[in-house]
Amino acid sequence: LKFFSLLKILNLFIILIIKMSISIHIPFYNPNPEKTEGYRNLTRFDYLKENISNLKNLSIKTDIFVHTHNHFLDDKNLKAKIVKHEINQTDLDKGYLTWLTRKLMKKQKDDYEYFMYLEHDIKFSEINLQYWFKHHKNLTNKNFHLGFLIYEQNHNDNEKYSIHIIKKLKNYIILDNQKYLVNDWDNYCCFWLYDKKQFNSFIKTKWWDFKKKLTNFRHNYGLTERSALGYHAFNVGYFKATLIPEIMDQPDPDCMIEHLTNNYFEKFSNSKENEFLDIRGACRYKTNEIFELNKKQINLRDYFYLNKILKIFLWKLRFITRKIN
Repeated sequence: LKFFSLLKILNLFIILIIKMSISIHIPFYNPNPEKTEGYRNLTRFDYLKENISNLKNLSIKTDIFVHTHNHFLDDKNLKAKIVKHEINQTDLDKGYLTWLTRKLMKKQKDDYEYFMYLEHDIKFSEINLQYWFKHHKNLTNKNFHLGFLIYEQNHNDNEKYSIHIIKKLKNYIILDNQKYLVNDWDNYCCFWLYDKKQFNSFIKTKWWDFKKKLTNFRHNYGLTERSALGYHAFNVGYFKATLIPEIMDQPDPDCMIEHLTNNYFEKFSNSKENEFLDIRGACRYKTNEIFELNKKQINLRDYFYLNKILKIFLWKLRFITRKIN
């Protein structure tokens, strides 16, 4: 514990010395301002306000930009810059608001050390930031992406359930004596965070402006979800894989991020329909259950590119199968 405290102090000291900064962009779709969501019965604005308050406590210089489509935020006191977009109702309903954040983000490519796209109710915290700093550089040097897990709280038993992991992770790799489980099922986590080099590489690609669609092969994503899927989508191939560090046979607790709205557990946790294709497989596992038992785990070593080719082939075959049927 003492070592961890010293390490955290050292990280904070480094941050202060080099004046690191992050640009955070949040799309805020709010067609029914008075509508409440989740078991707390709060409005979308309530969740947004709570999240911004949390983000302003990050230990690096944080600039927050909220992208919206109406005048609701005009008279609201938020510690963020409000960016209003002109968008027709059809495109708004389809989810194109989420893609309108990208023009401003691209303009900022030289102004910040880190860039984040974040949904309005995903509570990224200082603990998550320190977790990212701890692993990011080493994994980046080896061309890996650091994973996170989004969870919801079951308010009846107070347990945390993973939203997106609907099949236990069993493949692993060991790097510098640290064991990481490979999230080769669904690394979508409602946000993305990249350093300046990664971000500037991202904005030069066809994936950035949606000329080429992002996917994780096994899942069907809408326009909104593809905005948050990011450069670590499986079919991009920029990273070898997304990794989650293991601590005592479980995911590092610092990778957990709360979904503030908490509205999936009640809807989908008991549903089996189309469980491998969409959100209806959500909240199947508690966050401490998503790693397969050690005896069932497989050391992947470094066959990630071969696995990618196989996944692409199977994905294309899936469409051929549909046409035949």
